[in-house]
Amino acid sequence: MKMFSKLQTLMATVLVTTMSVSLVSGVVSPTKVFASSVSGPDDPREVEQFADEFFNQSEIKNNMAGASFVVVKGDKVLFKKGYGYADVEKKIPVDPDRTVFRVASVSKVITATAVMQLAEQGKIDLNKDVSAYMGGARIPNKTGTPLTMKHLLTNSTGFDFGDTSDGSTTDLKREVPLKKFVMDNLPNVIRKPGEFYRYDNLGFDIQGYVVEQVAGKPFGEYVQERIFKPLGMENSDFRLTSIVKELAVPYNIIGQPIPTYAMVPTELPDGGMLSTGSDMAKFMIAHLNKGKLGNETIMEEETAAEMHRPHLSVHPKLNNMALGFEYANQQNYNGQYVIEKAGDLQGYHTGMWLIPEEKVGVFVTVNKDYEIRIPLIKAFMDHYYPKNEQKKGVFELAKQELTKFEGTYSDLRNRMWTTRIRAEGGKLIVKDSLGEHVLYEVEPLLFQDEQGSKAAFKLNDHGDVRAFYYELKSDSWAEKMPEPQRYQDVENDHPYASYIYHLRQIGVFADMEGDNRFSPEQQITKGEFVGWFIKWSGIAPSKHKPIYTDLSGNKYAREIQSAYELGLLKASADGKFYPNEPLTRQEAASIVWRMAFGYLHAEPKKAKLSGRTDAWALEGVHFVVAKGLYGPEVVKGRDGSLDYKSEQLMVRKEAAALLSRFADQLF
Repeated sequence: MKMFSKLQTLMATVLVTTMSVSLVSGVVSPTKVFASSVSGPDDPREVEQFADEFFNQSEIKNNMAGASFVVVKGDKVLFKKGYGYADVEKKIPVDPDRTVFRVASVSKVITATAVMQLAEQGKIDLNKDVSAYMGGARIPNKTGTPLTMKHLLTNSTGFDFGDTSDGSTTDLKREVPLKKFVMDNLPNVIRKPGEFYRYDNLGFDIQGYVVEQVAGKPFGEYVQERIFKPLGMENSDFRLTSIVKELAVPYNIIGQPIPTYAMVPTELPDGGMLSTGSDMAKFMIAHLNKGKLGNETIMEEETAAEMHRPHLSVHPKLNNMALGFEYANQQNYNGQYVIEKAGDLQGYHTGMWLIPEEKVGVFVTVNKDYEIRIPLIKAFMDHYYPKNEQKKGVFELAKQELTKFEGTYSDLRNRMWTTRIRAEGGKLIVKDSLGEHVLYEVEPLLFQDEQGSKAAFKLNDHGDVRAFYYELKSDSWAEKMPEPQRYQDVENDHPYASYIYHLRQIGVFADMEGDNRFSPEQQITKGEFVGWFIKWSGIAPSKHKPIYTDLSGNKYAREIQSAYELGLLKASADGKFYPNEPLTRQEAASIVWRMAFGYLHAEPKKAKLSGRTDAWALEGVHFVVAKGLYGPEVVKGRDGSLDYKSEQLMVRKEAAALLSRFADQLF
């Protein structure tokens, strides 16, 4: 899952490239119960009845813009149909044969297929150091373990960052070569490759660059020649060509159209593909039929089988990655073996599920920031492959047996996603942005919650807990964090201590210099707040020339540029940012709101405010107050109103409270 910019992949994708539950606002939870069919999809008319009933539910029909839905079985398209509108204003209906959507990170399986074609030809060794295919470029790696193409294919690179800030542009004429993008964003390997799972957009862009280097032609040209043309995918491309005429208009969560945008780089291997439902049906059929569609073969049977089997798992019974495909919604598989890929961009959200043993594929894509994929696949699986109710035994263990799992876990992809685990009454209590959950052990290191979602722990060679994975946040493992060092000037009973130490523990300001003082009452500067915010998000600091002219020598210059590229900051009339100026509380609230609305698809909120707030900051202050993203400095008045003290300068303890509470209440 690559979003509008890559942060959106990062976040909505929080975020939901992965979506084991929907993590974006606007999720639909249909109450419609569909009669089950134990034979799987077979009759096109019956499949149409299922699809019509699902998409015609009032909650979906009244909130969705448009969708293209496809089901294939064997070597045939069993069903394809458009629902709603490609252009709401012009009332242009979705046509699965003609309407083009951005399929976002579903692009990754096309990129992975290209890599596997070259591996099949002996031109790429999946277990060889990837530097052999990088045209002289080197990815810094001091772990002692070579980074291989297989690590890239399984999201186990060990990179310091997998998401960058420069992901899209409204300048449709801008041309950014893939080579330049990769060279500008070369990561560092900081963890042993193959040891940790973390969704990695940059890793797939590097795969596309390797395809260019090995094939001796641009990535997009290679894919056209070796995948799209053989399969007859005439309305698919990795760049905005003439097919833009049929591109569905994207809409945000409140139904506003989003201007047409291009990707950066122009041919983006991790998320830039445009396609139709009919074209994606052909791709699914080829994968399900041993690499063949009719008389065309895009890969050998053994290659397809290799792509579809598990290659990375947190536990033998809880898989994470095949090659390019994921296992993100396993709690909805009902015992079937399913591989999948989801994708998210601004205004476009796509899901693809393959059931290789049944030769069944399902594809859906929509053109509004409104989440229907999880309810759809759940309804589909419950209808065609009902769950065989075989309850596994669960065990309540003595607290001392569970103590080793207690602690704070920081997500390896999204630092703001914090999981806190404690042992209680023979079970584990997990608290994260989605609330509290109870985990029961079903076998060593494998747990299951009250809804059937699984979780597992990974140990290191010494038997200590190394990582945690939970299906409800399925794009990354989380790393167990040591207790944070204490500041001299922040006692444990300080009213802001929990917020300050939360952020220090997850590395937002773990590298502070000086005499180990936090200075909680000190005013925070604009630069420092943005620096904290980007570290909190997990986005890579930008390597581009700063847009603002007054950042030379500033320690947060790269983070400020990232925030600008993500749309969290605006250009100024004089071209300056004034990073050393103090930050007002309403300025901080506005940055948070831009993140929430632009990347988490949060809807505007209203709070009962008192005191003065500038008009330009009202949406942000309303959101922050309504969500309770503040510390003890904000108190409720007798009439129930809250004065956010918008025009006051923010101090460091208040900034810590804002980010800490935002992390704990992302959704």
